[in-house]
Amino acid sequence: MRMGTSFLKSRLARRFCLLFIFCAFAPTAVLTFFSYKQVLNQLEEQSFQRLKTEVNAYSISLFDRMIRIDNELRAVGRFVSSSVGSVHSIDELVHDAFAEIFKSVGIFTENDGYMVLYGEADRALFETVITEERIAGVKPFIITATQDSETQFFFGVNFSHSQMESFTVVGNVRQEYLWGIGPKPLLPAMTELTVYDIIGEQIVASENGPKGSLEELELTQTAKDLHVFQFQHDGETYFAAFSNLFVESRFQRVGWTIIISRSRNDIMSAMDNFKATFPFITLLFLLLVVYLSVLFIRKGLDPLERLKQGTQRVANKDFSTQVDIRSGDEFEELGNSFNEMALKLDKQFNALTVLGEIDRAILSSLDRKKIVARTLQRMKEFFHCELSVFVKISNASIAHVKVYSMEGRRLDDPLYSYFALSDENRRVFFVEKDSFVVCPEDQGHDFLKTITDKEDLEYLCLPLRVEGNVNRLLLLGKKAGSFHKDEEISQARQIANQLAIGLANSLSLEKLDRLAKGTIEALARTVDAKSKWTSGHSERVAELSSRIARAMGLPGKDIEALQRGGLLHDIGKIGIPLAILDKPDRLTDQEYGEIKNHPSIGAKILEPIEAYQDIIPLVAQHHERYDGTGYPAGLKGGEISLGARIMAVADVWDALVSERPYREGWIQERARDLIVKSSGSHFDPDVVNVFLAVTAEE
Repeated sequence: MRMGTSFLKSRLARRFCLLFIFCAFAPTAVLTFFSYKQVLNQLEEQSFQRLKTEVNAYSISLFDRMIRIDNELRAVGRFVSSSVGSVHSIDELVHDAFAEIFKSVGIFTENDGYMVLYGEADRALFETVITEERIAGVKPFIITATQDSETQFFFGVNFSHSQMESFTVVGNVRQEYLWGIGPKPLLPAMTELTVYDIIGEQIVASENGPKGSLEELELTQTAKDLHVFQFQHDGETYFAAFSNLFVESRFQRVGWTIIISRSRNDIMSAMDNFKATFPFITLLFLLLVVYLSVLFIRKGLDPLERLKQGTQRVANKDFSTQVDIRSGDEFEELGNSFNEMALKLDKQFNALTVLGEIDRAILSSLDRKKIVARTLQRMKEFFHCELSVFVKISNASIAHVKVYSMEGRRLDDPLYSYFALSDENRRVFFVEKDSFVVCPEDQGHDFLKTITDKEDLEYLCLPLRVEGNVNRLLLLGKKAGSFHKDEEISQARQIANQLAIGLANSLSLEKLDRLAKGTIEALARTVDAKSKWTSGHSERVAELSSRIARAMGLPGKDIEALQRGGLLHDIGKIGIPLAILDKPDRLTDQEYGEIKNHPSIGAKILEPIEAYQDIIPLVAQHHERYDGTGYPAGLKGGEISLGARIMAVADVWDALVSERPYREGWIQERARDLIVKSSGSHFDPDVVNVFLAVTAEE
């Protein structure tokens, strides 16, 4: 700092600095001015583009909500179609999301007129908005109507049924859900919404959105893009972008025009901030030029260029090339410090690279044999050891140890042997210490000599605590006197800790896996134990489903899910009375209705268990039919998960060939013929073909 101050006291240096500043800053200032204008234009264009993106995104989300409304009404229609007799309520279909969407829902028929199924509705208003043109169409329709100065939105879906009169399901949709304005806004932040119908009349508007008809709205084009305009509202300028929502592919003619607007102050805030900060940026730039002028002129650019090149080489992991600076001043000192730093970085980088490889080798596998083998091999290479071995006290007897060695072995095939372990040696080696070195003359060296025939080695011993006990030991053998660097011992201890963590994780996961499998099997046996007729049914369904999935080439995780799902597919029968399950006579309609609830009950039972989320579709859908006539949801074809389609075949097969209270088990030929006949109706044809191949040898 003192040298820099004395340098600036020189008159020649000050003049040189001023000349350099002028030459460097003058052309830069001109370029900065033009860049300033360009940045402003870009910010403005980006703001308009963002506004267009927001209106398009809102239109897409609106269409998604319309599809959801359509799906909910179709669910009501399917419920009405499948109900026996007249329907007066849909309470069992109503859920929180349903109530959030609709004010009321009803059905309309030509003979009976309109009947409310949910909520409170003005019947006269419903029958006014429903026209013959609407109910004659195939596609869903959307109608707007005004009641008490409030616009109402009606969605309708037409249904025809071979066994009953055609009807229309009509829902009065809540504005806050459809448009996303209200307690749960869906609009982008600081934006306003206005929607016009096909004739240009306003049907909805947020607080500060433009008011009046589309013809009355005075829009002024603001950019080359015709979709961006500006307008005045309450003395403030707004920018707006619009999108025409055409949904004729899914609904009857709608033709809404959606306008998203935002205050100019909000849109242009980035540009205003840029204008405000530009003078400060310019000032900082000038100060930077002054600083660089003093620095470069004082000593020249050559030392800095060499340091720059050296830095680039270091960035590219080249630590071997030295920087040669002989200026006799602080730059030479800086160059020497840089070279020393590069050498240290070279050593540390190599160490970190190898340590990282060892860590990844330990943590990338749950196979304890592989973890040990990879660790031994990498440690031998990294520490340049004569020998690296892993010692573990035997699970069967504390008087014996199992020793792993990689001498001349493949990575996946370590050599292991068993040796006797005396109480004295156990007290010497399996102790609560971070590390210790055993020399040829020390106590316990005779035990180490039994492990290997190499002589005159000293051993770095690293005890490992796994599952609460010091029952494992990592040994590194070198020539006597080699283990004298604290840094090397610290690195070895770090790797040993990682090895202990890897082994503990592997053991924990193995226990958790056994626990999970045991839990599933226990649940399955609980279900099967409820009725003597279903004993072993779940295990057989799980085994056959897994075989079919394996033959179809499904991934291992899907096969595992089928195994678990097969064991639990009938868990919902816990909620079915035993009198129904074991009834020898034909079930009544009410009893059969209770039986049909068991997939939904099973899914509800498993729902709180996060680990079983992947098998819930299998449990809920295994009684769905390929043609859509199954239960509980009436799914068909690809709507049913592939696992459930596989399990459906396995479930029916085992049910047919097993003895039940109301019949004897079928012979396999008869059961196989029934499954073949039901291919394409009850079952997925592809699954049936694989099933036939899998069971052909039985």
